[in-house]
Amino acid sequence: MFDDVPDGCVAHIVEKLHSIQDVFNFQRTCSRFAAIGRAHQAAWLSLLRRDFDIRLEAKGPLDGQELYRQANMARMHRIRFQGCFTDGGVDENHIRYWVDHMFSPNHWDSFCSELWQDVSCVALLLEEQDEFDRERQALRSYIIKCCSKAAALMYGDLQALQIPLGQPLPGTGSRAALLKLEAWSTDALNQLFMSIFFELQVQSPLGILLLHGVAPENLPAEQTRLQIVANMIQHSLAQKISALDGGEDAKSALLGFRSLKLMRASVLPRLVGVVERVVVSRAGEYSCPVQCGVLLMADCDISQWAKRPNKENPEILQAFQATVAQHVCKEFDGVTTLQMICDKVQEGKLPKPVDAHLTPEGGWVEFHPSSDPAFAAASTSDAGAPTLPTLRPLAWFRFSTQEEQTVLESYLEAENAMRGRETEFLYNHELPWWLGDTDIHQVADHFRDPGDDLRSFVDVSSDDNDPYDPATATWRLNVRLHHRHAGNMLCVKLINQENLMREHGDDHPNPNIDVSFIAPHGRLVRLPDEVRLLY
Repeated sequence: MFDDVPDGCVAHIVEKLHSIQDVFNFQRTCSRFAAIGRAHQAAWLSLLRRDFDIRLEAKGPLDGQELYRQANMARMHRIRFQGCFTDGGVDENHIRYWVDHMFSPNHWDSFCSELWQDVSCVALLLEEQDEFDRERQALRSYIIKCCSKAAALMYGDLQALQIPLGQPLPGTGSRAALLKLEAWSTDALNQLFMSIFFELQVQSPLGILLLHGVAPENLPAEQTRLQIVANMIQHSLAQKISALDGGEDAKSALLGFRSLKLMRASVLPRLVGVVERVVVSRAGEYSCPVQCGVLLMADCDISQWAKRPNKENPEILQAFQATVAQHVCKEFDGVTTLQMICDKVQEGKLPKPVDAHLTPEGGWVEFHPSSDPAFAAASTSDAGAPTLPTLRPLAWFRFSTQEEQTVLESYLEAENAMRGRETEFLYNHELPWWLGDTDIHQVADHFRDPGDDLRSFVDVSSDDNDPYDPATATWRLNVRLHHRHAGNMLCVKLINQENLMREHGDDHPNPNIDVSFIAPHGRLVRLPDEVRLLY
């Protein structure tokens, strides 16, 4: 009887099965079904899109089942995107606030914009940390090691001041100092190092601690190394951004040359990042920490975007500007409440949400990863410029103010005691003002299509290690996604900030937006030559 079923019908059944485990069970029923299921490219491309949001077009014979297996078995880790463009400028036009700091794999640096609202930033996928990341990390580790003994005296182990310099210092104080210094920003560490280094120049006891533990025969080499580090820090204090600006019409649009150089040397067109959660952090001493924002993803041919631009050939910069000017990105301008999200969805201006969460730290709304033609970008662009990718909203987020967090934490404690279990959902009568009259835990139910199953696929990997300091948890959102979202371009629109300028004594005339990092977590999938991403 099964022999009479056309091959096309068998492939269609494979595409419609509920989970990948159902596909494998179906293939086990007979050798014919197994052969048809494995060989049918369209079925596996459809499953890759459904379960991983990977949008592919086959250019030749393809073992789709093997590509699916590789995607499913890929290791979970933090995905590195290279920040290369912003239309919101950079505070003081200084390199220490450059947009890539928002995407770099650390909490030491930050992005600080020049403008105060609706700042778009674009990053392109990297395979791993670049050499510059590793160099900065090595320099930071060296500075912490050198400063730990002096910091132990300055910030905690005061009794050690009575110990003669010829005797070893207690280990406890320096280890505690190491832990404290690990949490410091790069700017703060550099200032500490320079202050101790200047003490070394006058041979003060505090400054000599930079050389503590160095063997006598190694002292000249170590002093030379310290001088080199001091010169590097002094140079960085005066370093401005090396970027192509948008000219008089868009003074705040900046495109980094170094970022493009890294892209040209990469293998990015053959990789796609599959994002399953995103950590958004504003932990730090910021007078204008980000409050609202939205994450968007896209697929693009990065080889087109990696050409070196110049003022006579600005097409690449213009392409970045056109990308963030897409309707779906501009629709989030000024969107600071959940009610505004719902209104725009009802009006057909934004895609449907699939989930919404609220925690004391803030809330977020996740959008369906499928691309609606109504929100698609134009597929053509000016001659010489890259084809514009289609941005797809991943999630809108909003941090709670300090006052809102206190209220929400109290409510959650009472709610948990009453229900006898932990919950992160709240109800209308207790929601903060920015949620209006909208019930956040019913948003997805209202807009979700019937039968839209979340996470119906097999997930054999895990990413349980969270490297972030629990002390900063109230300043970050751990956005866990129900759907996977894939792409090689990540756009972050910072909508507004929580203005704490008065509390921090910041006397600038206008606020800006500060963010510590945006950390996507998921897996990298390497694509075979037989397929290409659908841009």
